[in-house]
Amino acid sequence: MNAITGRAGLLARGQVALRAGDMAGARACFATMLGFWPDDPDALHGLACIALALGRADRAISLAGRARLVAPPDHPHLAHYHEVLARALLACGHREAARAAIRAACLHRPDDGAIMLALAEIMERTGDLAAAEAAHARAVMLSSVAARVAQARFWWRRGRGEAALAQMRHVAGNALHDGVAVHELVGMLLAHGYRAEAETVLRQRLAHDGGDGQARATLGALLFATGRLRPAATMLRAALRHDPAPESANNLGLTLMALGDMAQARAVLANACHSQPDDARIALNHATALFESGEHAQARAAYEALLARSPAPDAATLARARFNLGVTRLAEGDLAQGWALWESRHRFMPPHPAAQRLPRWQGQALPSGRRLLVTMGQGLGDAVHFLRYVLPAARRVPVVLEVPPALHRLAATLGQAAGDRALHHIEIITPDKNDYQGMACQCDLFSLPMLLGVHAVAPFRPYLGQEAWRQQNHVGPLRVGLCHAGNAAYRFDSRRSIAAEALAALGQVEGVTFIALRPGRNPALDPAFMQYELAEDADLLETSRLIATLDLVISVDTLAAHLAGAMGCPVWLLSRFGGDWRWAGAFDADRAAGLCPPVCVPGASSLAPGSRWYDSVRVLRQPALQQPDRAWQPVIAGLVTALQGWVRQRRRLDGDGFELG
Repeated sequence: MNAITGRAGLLARGQVALRAGDMAGARACFATMLGFWPDDPDALHGLACIALALGRADRAISLAGRARLVAPPDHPHLAHYHEVLARALLACGHREAARAAIRAACLHRPDDGAIMLALAEIMERTGDLAAAEAAHARAVMLSSVAARVAQARFWWRRGRGEAALAQMRHVAGNALHDGVAVHELVGMLLAHGYRAEAETVLRQRLAHDGGDGQARATLGALLFATGRLRPAATMLRAALRHDPAPESANNLGLTLMALGDMAQARAVLANACHSQPDDARIALNHATALFESGEHAQARAAYEALLARSPAPDAATLARARFNLGVTRLAEGDLAQGWALWESRHRFMPPHPAAQRLPRWQGQALPSGRRLLVTMGQGLGDAVHFLRYVLPAARRVPVVLEVPPALHRLAATLGQAAGDRALHHIEIITPDKNDYQGMACQCDLFSLPMLLGVHAVAPFRPYLGQEAWRQQNHVGPLRVGLCHAGNAAYRFDSRRSIAAEALAALGQVEGVTFIALRPGRNPALDPAFMQYELAEDADLLETSRLIATLDLVISVDTLAAHLAGAMGCPVWLLSRFGGDWRWAGAFDADRAAGLCPPVCVPGASSLAPGSRWYDSVRVLRQPALQQPDRAWQPVIAGLVTALQGWVRQRRRLDGDGFELG
């Protein structure tokens, strides 16, 4: 072998292999060099780098120390020998020796930007932040983009977010071709909540390089997070064409679920599970897609398999899997297991401030003069449903119920509608009164059924409103309350809510006045035929007073349905296919109360069933899993037919001189 070209070739090949992560190939080159030149310092340095990369810092110290000793004082790579020695010493916990070694590297190469960045890193890791700051500044003077990015990261870690952002804005603004810098900036912007600016940067990056799959994936996730679902789906599909990353597939599956395209969502998530079988988050979302598609048994099996994994998924995913399994158990009618698993929500929901100061109630009696604080942590519809459990709790202990202001006056009517007399007083407060004086313990409203040992749905009695709903005896058109949409922020709202244009046929039914059950007018979203009787600032007590004047409520699965049901008002509840656990078949009643008119959905095998939760409710389910714009068509057709029949019957009875019965 030629002593010059052979050595240079081996060294070059070894360094290329080392940069590429090919440790075996790099080791072969450097070991061959040592076979010909036993104390070659570059070969020793190369082997030291390999040892450090493989976690053998002790071996790296020996090799780098040897390289430093055998190299002549003017060797051009001597500074790098000191650098790898410093890193190895730090990895072994020799902090002072590491600092001395990196300073020696700087003495040999004071104008090397990479050495300065190494000095900054080691000084930061050993606690000398002033020296790290100075080294970063020196590196920026000596080099360009890499040093500026490293300095920005240093500032970010030290809590100087705005300084880091300013630096990264400068870097990315002058280097849109540098994808690493652009994505670093986007990550910082999103961490600060600057979503609009992050979107602008991503679009600029894509205009410069349309093949950046990561930019498309991040932009798609951002569009999804800001509720722009169709553009998000388009962007995420494009990202997957550039790079079939599991994270993009996961986000696309979630976006398709939010759009209501359950078949496509299941297919995308199933493929993602197949390509990334160890990703528990994707498995969790796929199981959710199964549940939302009405495949409860398959969903239950998927959640149970996820919980049985070894090694176990991360704590957050485990908590959500337990919670979702609890929802599935509830949908199957297993309240005991369902309530217990549902408690996992406390692991991922923000705790109420009272939970830091008061012990959790376990259902026991309380010392004389002490009270139980019951708090809320979910939506108003859920709250109205679960307020029924405050009454049995108050038969055990005095209760202080904390509710949002909109619910305050309505909650004060608990038990009045049925003349219920709890053994202990129920005080209603709002969150601004939370000194917790006289409280012995606390619990969440949604934990009450588990703590009270509720394993079956109790016979229904109206429990909200100033009095129970009474059958109307008025002349003129039927008064029907209508709520066709819920909170748009709910992740399955596209399947739950109904577009105004889809309800046009209801407006053609003569003899019916439709009255909005949500305060305020929204001409862009509400059907034109609805009338408005609620004030803009109406609370739920005023809403209940309006419901008391109605013949019927027609509502999707939202607050209005629960409030009317809790009052005993007839409700036709419009439920999406595979919908909320409360409206699953496990809770069907043999019949609804006689006051609730019968109705049939075309394609269903029988009349809409009653509900054991509210005996005045009939559940009108979508007969098949379809896209949202088609899924409601048979349900609306059933409503039109039933309303027309009711109007005809009412006119016939009125014409015969009878009261409507």
